[in-house]
Amino acid sequence: MARVLLSAFACDPDFGSDEEVGWQWAKELCKRGHHVTVLTRASHQRAIEARLAQSDECNTVKFVYFDLPRIHAVLSKINRRNHLYYYLWQWFAYQHVKTMHQQLAFDLVHHVTWVSFRQPSFMGGLGIPLYFGPVAGGDEIPPGYSRIFSRNQRLVEILRGLLNRCVAFDPMMRMTFRDAKRVFFTSDGHLARVPPFVANKAQVELAIGCNASDLARLAPLARRASAEATRLIFVGRCIGLKGMDLGLRSFALILQQKPSVRLTIIGDGVDRQRWEQTAQDLGISHAIEWLGWLPKAEVLAMYTDYDALFYPSLRDSGGFVVLEALQAGLPVICYRLGGPGVVIDHSCGAAVVADINQERAVQNFADATISVLSRLETDPNFAQQCRQRVSQFTWDALIDRIYVPIIKEIGQ
Repeated sequence: MARVLLSAFACDPDFGSDEEVGWQWAKELCKRGHHVTVLTRASHQRAIEARLAQSDECNTVKFVYFDLPRIHAVLSKINRRNHLYYYLWQWFAYQHVKTMHQQLAFDLVHHVTWVSFRQPSFMGGLGIPLYFGPVAGGDEIPPGYSRIFSRNQRLVEILRGLLNRCVAFDPMMRMTFRDAKRVFFTSDGHLARVPPFVANKAQVELAIGCNASDLARLAPLARRASAEATRLIFVGRCIGLKGMDLGLRSFALILQQKPSVRLTIIGDGVDRQRWEQTAQDLGISHAIEWLGWLPKAEVLAMYTDYDALFYPSLRDSGGFVVLEALQAGLPVICYRLGGPGVVIDHSCGAAVVADINQERAVQNFADATISVLSRLETDPNFAQQCRQRVSQFTWDALIDRIYVPIIKEIGQ
């Protein structure tokens, strides 16, 4: 088994997002018998030690806690997300583990969090194979689509696009990519944002996975969809990049052909009121139910009341809701963008090309939705095919795809 140094700035069993990613990598590599050392922030120590006292899921993992408290106290007042602190932490963390490497002789170092392709890792300086990612952040809204966003959201997308274009020229990122033996991106769209030499060492993998235990638990559940109406569900924040400005127009076209279809929107956000007004303007309010935010457990239990996930997101590196829907046997209609575009194929729904002509994109999304709903009526194996597809995106499957080749490469 390999001696793995896991660089996980964020690693916490009690949170989602990057924190969950760090914890899942530690847990899954421990399950496989590797000798894992996790370098993470001291701020995660209390939660990690509490979990270790309750569970044996990371019982052989060595956690090394490292922070720069004085620097953090100053920088957190300037930038809440702490990008500058993260940068400094990466540098000083590398300095911190150099001596540790001399003692423990790691076989490889793997950077897992943050899940960002814009910030570097200095761990390549250890002189052992560096594996970087999966990292995200390179997906962008299709050209022209942000015009439907609020002014603030448009500015965010413009700034984000400018930062992404700097990555290929950033000397620290070029160093990271050069030092890495392999780089994992959450979509192939990232390859347009990085130096050309990265393509030869790149692999597309999601940064998230679902739990096989959830798949086993949800698989036996039978859908309880009403015979009176076909029911679509959307789960996510009510913000521009989730694409519901286009989605509502597609839904209006769907209603013209299938008047009994209903859409439930679960989530909240700055654009909810605007979306509700758009629905009124389109004359489709009667067919939409707005439920606001609901606890995750309640949402999971509701999936079996619906026929398909209606998910027109324009920028989504992971799309965990897509995996959840597939686990429950629901096909997914999405755009072929980001993480959802990686997951969804014809076996489990439809991934629609985001045409540069928005009217065509809206029409194509409506047509794809109608096609999926028609298939639900004629294909008794559709739900099972959805579950088979999502089984390729469990944490087990993700880590095996990445680590089986790694172990061969390092000769362990």
